Amino acid sequence: MEKKEINYTKADATHIAFPVTNREESFDWWYFDAHFDNGDHFVVMYSLKDTRLNPRQPSVRLNIYPHGQPEISKIKLYQEEDVSTSYEKCDVTLGEEYCKDCGDYYELYTMIDGYGAKLKLKKKNHPFTTEGYPVPMGWTVAVPSGPIEGELYKGGDAIKVKGIGYHDHNWGEKSLAGAFKNWYWGKIHTPAISIDYSMMIGLDGEIANSVALVTDEKSLIMSPTDAFDGPNHISKTEGVINATMTEETMGYTFAKDFTLKGSKGDFSFIANVKLEKIVMIEKSEIAKGEDAYRYTAKEELIVTRNGETKTYHTDGLHEIVYLN
Repeated sequence: MEKKEINYTKADATHIAFPVTNREESFDWWYFDAHFDNGDHFVVMYSLKDTRLNPRQPSVRLNIYPHGQPEISKIKLYQEEDVSTSYEKCDVTLGEEYCKDCGDYYELYTMIDGYGAKLKLKKKNHPFTTEGYPVPMGWTVAVPSGPIEGELYKGGDAIKVKGIGYHDHNWGEKSLAGAFKNWYWGKIHTPAISIDYSMMIGLDGEIANSVALVTDEKSLIMSPTDAFDGPNHISKTEGVINATMTEETMGYTFAKDFTLKGSKGDFSFIANVKLEKIVMIEKSEIAKGEDAYRYTAKEELIVTRNGETKTYHTDGLHEIVYLN
């Protein structure tokens, strides 16, 4: 059967019933991050039902990781009557904060206690979605990599910024707790190509599943759904943990150095990721919540395409989430 053309705009719209009916299981959030030219990292999440709250409710979570300085972490909680959302595209408003698809770009705004940003993220690399596939957690990567610019607010002061941004969207009707111990997630951005990956760790502590989304400006080179699309489209991805460390605050032992390898047809990559600095340690405030780390890493990406090999050296933001 010929596959229907994917509506990536609608794949980034709301997926759960809102106002919420399945309060303690379903989830729906929009995530944006940026690595600015001044060295700062920025993350904001707009959630219809924050999985790290009890009871769950709408929220905006903001993290700024200033270069060489301590993390800035803010959260603002909302009632459902303060929220509007769309089933046609990304268009979410919580109070005065929002994120919306404006056609060729996304616009996002957040302001919490004098910290936040107003940014435009241009659509560049080819989008991806799991829409229509039988996966436990829906994932639309609307902007795997794209130019971002605007204003970053620190303590009420506005700073002009630009850099590389990313936007994805997750949703589902069932928690992943009990199926996996934790996951690693991150991305490697180069001017030519973007690798977005996840490594899911089983309850036995071994790597259960590794996937990679590989895109450039024109094409979807590899995707986590390749295995569903027949033998001519199957890609292979493998993760290997090279060295571990134990973090004392929460007591978890995790990879400080790992390698991810992938291939599909005449394309292959090797990504070496080495932890540089932990910038966030977030202990869940609820018994069945999620403990999380974010860290900056040194990245080496070796890409072979059509017989030509190129090596890139970058640095970026990665995270590890533990499911309690």
